[in-house]
Amino acid sequence: MMVPDETDALPKVVGCLCPDPRAMREEVMPCDLRSEEETRAFLQQQAARVIAAPDRVISQDGAAERRCFRVTEGIVRLVQFYADGNRQVTRFAFPGDYFGLSRAERELTAEAVSQVTLLEFDVGRLQQLSDCNPYLARQLTSALRANVSEATEHVALLGRKDPRERLAVFLRMLHRQVGLGDVVPVRMPRTDIADFIGLTPETVSRAFAELRRRNILEDLDRHLVRLDLSGLGRLADGRG
Repeated sequence: MMVPDETDALPKVVGCLCPDPRAMREEVMPCDLRSEEETRAFLQQQAARVIAAPDRVISQDGAAERRCFRVTEGIVRLVQFYADGNRQVTRFAFPGDYFGLSRAERELTAEAVSQVTLLEFDVGRLQQLSDCNPYLARQLTSALRANVSEATEHVALLGRKDPRERLAVFLRMLHRQVGLGDVVPVRMPRTDIADFIGLTPETVSRAFAELRRRNILEDLDRHLVRLDLSGLGRLADGRG
């Protein structure tokens, strides 16, 4: 089945889209889901609930993995490890985000940054379900598109030469994901941030200190900062 574009109008009445509905009678299939809310509730019924402590490995080196996840609480990091012992944090997944939908992501190591609560799905099962209902197909397609957009932004971030600009772009991304007003929780350690933006932890610490000195960032407590969003935006755009 062709996955509908987000801009496509969905039919007012959604019938069963299974190639052979009679073959599906013994399974619970989403043939009659008629709204995004019904789809979310159905997906939750299909998932296993997983709780992981900080730094616990959730999935690892999964070329043959058939699991994907959606974060409901906490933060997950996706990591590429190299033979020389170095690593690259390729992505952070926040509440509402899926990870592991693509084979490339399933080949990474997923670890909990903080304590996390996850919904765990079988990838093949999700594909089968999405073939049966356009609402579900649209949700999964949107998640894949968001992942591609994040990856593109991450590549652009790594192209910046100034460590302060890299940190500013990262904080702007973080604000978009979990910010409330001008306040942002920064739950990941400096080593995670360094391995995401391609710097050393020492350079990241100096960049944080420079943003404090310029009154772009103010520490409220250990994991909470207040940002001057205008100043942050100018620095992130190379105008600071």
